[in-house]
Amino acid sequence: MASATDLRAAVAANPVWYHSIELAPGLVTPGHIDLRSAARRVLPERMEGRALDIGTFDGFWAFELERRGAEVVAIDIETVDQAQWPPIHRERLEAAARNMEIQLGRGFAIAREALGSRVERVICPVGELTCEAIGGPVRHAFLGALLLHLRDPVGALERVLHALEPGGRLLLLEPVDPRTTLLHPRRPVAQFRALATDFTWWRPNLATLRAWLRTAGFVPEGRPHLLLPRGQGGMDRVPTVALTARRPV
Repeated sequence: MASATDLRAAVAANPVWYHSIELAPGLVTPGHIDLRSAARRVLPERMEGRALDIGTFDGFWAFELERRGAEVVAIDIETVDQAQWPPIHRERLEAAARNMEIQLGRGFAIAREALGSRVERVICPVGELTCEAIGGPVRHAFLGALLLHLRDPVGALERVLHALEPGGRLLLLEPVDPRTTLLHPRRPVAQFRALATDFTWWRPNLATLRAWLRTAGFVPEGRPHLLLPRGQGGMDRVPTVALTARRPV
């Protein structure tokens, strides 16, 4: 275990932290988004069996699943050029990432060591997810704020479905458009945002998220939770819903 001084230096040396993670008392990574209160609301106190964190980045959700008792595997892309950025923005964004010396997995490794975690990080884009890639099916899957960045959200959800054991459950957290959610509570409506934003393809309403889940083969369960997580700049208090869905037996 690194000393407090060494740990602070390692945190400061990582150019980009996406997640706020408490690595030690009084030491929280300077993430763009703080999901600690969200985790307390949407995750049970205990989780048994294998769990999968999809698009783990710094690993916040993977470590939260592990802390509740799950055996966790976390998947992510290896380099930023594997991200599904809209082609019109890709060259500029990749150049910016190189200039910032972003190294995916660096924050995860720092946090994993500091927390004494046993989470396994596997290089596997969600579009290539299979049971074989993660060592077998899982009982729980978590997918957070990823579908809006994908060309094919339904295809990604179908991959997740088949990585779950029958009866397994997915917890989905995704930003939603509050206006179209209120105006069209039952009609799926999603804005196409690839021309207007750097990283985002879709801005769905709640009905769209449910429709994507059903189309992929999931059975949505229960009522959604509305979350307003704290974050930096444009990521502060973005309306986000948590939905649970299961793979049919």
